[in-house]
Amino acid sequence: MKVMIIEDDILVRMGIKSLIPWSELGLEVVCEARDGAEAVELYETFLPDIALVDILLPKMNGLDFIEKVKPRNPHGEFIILTCNQDFETVRQSLRLGVHDFIVKSTMELEELQRILKQLVDKMKAKVSNHEHPKETTSEAGSRSIRKAGLLRDWLHGLYNGAETEEFAETLGEFKYFLEEGQYQAWVVTLNDSRSDSILTSQEVVKIGHSIDHMAAELYRGKLIGFVENIKDNRWHVLLRSGNDTDIDPELLIDSVLQYLGYSLSIAVSNRFTDWREWIEYDRIAGELLSLNYYREDDRLFQGNPPESTLSDAVFVWKKSMMNKLSAFQFEQAEDHLANLKQVIGPPYPRPTLVFNVLEDVLFQLKQISQMTGRRLPEAQFQRTELLSCVSLSQAVLLLHNAIQVLQDPIFREKSGHERKKFVDATELFIQEHPFEEISLNGIASHLKVSPVYLSRIYKEEKGISFSTAVLTAKVEQAETMIRSGMTLTEISDKLGYLNLSSFTRMFKKIKGIAPSHYGESD
Repeated sequence: MKVMIIEDDILVRMGIKSLIPWSELGLEVVCEARDGAEAVELYETFLPDIALVDILLPKMNGLDFIEKVKPRNPHGEFIILTCNQDFETVRQSLRLGVHDFIVKSTMELEELQRILKQLVDKMKAKVSNHEHPKETTSEAGSRSIRKAGLLRDWLHGLYNGAETEEFAETLGEFKYFLEEGQYQAWVVTLNDSRSDSILTSQEVVKIGHSIDHMAAELYRGKLIGFVENIKDNRWHVLLRSGNDTDIDPELLIDSVLQYLGYSLSIAVSNRFTDWREWIEYDRIAGELLSLNYYREDDRLFQGNPPESTLSDAVFVWKKSMMNKLSAFQFEQAEDHLANLKQVIGPPYPRPTLVFNVLEDVLFQLKQISQMTGRRLPEAQFQRTELLSCVSLSQAVLLLHNAIQVLQDPIFREKSGHERKKFVDATELFIQEHPFEEISLNGIASHLKVSPVYLSRIYKEEKGISFSTAVLTAKVEQAETMIRSGMTLTEISDKLGYLNLSSFTRMFKKIKGIAPSHYGESD
């Protein structure tokens, strides 16, 4: 059975349309009207079985509307939606044969559902008595389900081949999909909830129905249908498109925010003329939506999808960033990080490519923190935290905070103390083990720091490299041994050199003369 809703308040109209289980009642909402004049035209076109009618309508009040259209459909039933059920309204409604009243200010959807079920039972009884044969309940109730299933199969590729005739036969009553013209694919996503709570799948479904109904209201005759993707809070939309101004996506964005309180983003594909290309254009629209990572304040995305490669400028930026961090130039690294947005685009690359670059920077920061004995807070600076950033701004802020931790004055003071501790320990080890093969990796492992970091801070503190320090220590020991009367061969063997030649080269490198001439220079 067919239902018509006549109500000038879009919130009331949408609430009734989206929250009543029409198909379970064997009903289908076939049209909606915002004023009395529009209602007359649509009623005469669709001849609905049941009309829900607001009393206070623009252009023509609800009772005058009923009186005008009732002769065109004598078996049609009417339910009045009113703010005040006054005596005069009741009297005129009884004269017109209105089935029931609903007071909008106290309206319970359960009560409206009960009245509709009662009315359906009454009308079915008439059908069984051959008073008014109509479309069967199962046929009417399944129409919207068939359409939704058809669109879902279409988007999932069941009809993307050359079987146009077969598909047209499958379309049946929905053959208007194949009319000549232009189409457009939209991907609509729900950005956030109005509260801190996470929406349940049932809540997302209800929101989706409301968005669908609002789109149908805004783009009458243009909207072909929605395919929901509850997992990602998205809806895939197909529309019939004409000129550039007939379907403005911002109307839907603004209306949903105003009437439902939810923020939407919409990606809009270019126009196409072959219905079978919906799958490809839907994919492109989905890629366009990822531009929200860069343009988080935007809600409408059109044009070219993200690039599949990074620009040379991004690679140059990364190399410079890594060099600044390696040199502990944290302030310069902060400034360089702030320039990333300008370096990236437009045109923008796919967000996953940028994530890989930022992940390398985060890994470098964590390595520096380990080198210096000061670990970044594990819960805050993890790969998963970077991955959960929904925008480039959030990701940059995460890395900025990590650099700030390394620049903290308390950390730098502690770091300076730890640097001296590591250098002194290294120096002591060198002095105490002149006769052993001394390994930087071995000392670093013992101190639980990075060999690269230990090598850098030793040179900064002592003014010479670690390897030079080891050689100097061995030469000093060799000088003592020469003065004690030991032969050069004995000294070379004692200090762990493979042969006298190696020992001689080492000694000459540090002292500038061969060990055989050492005593002569005194």
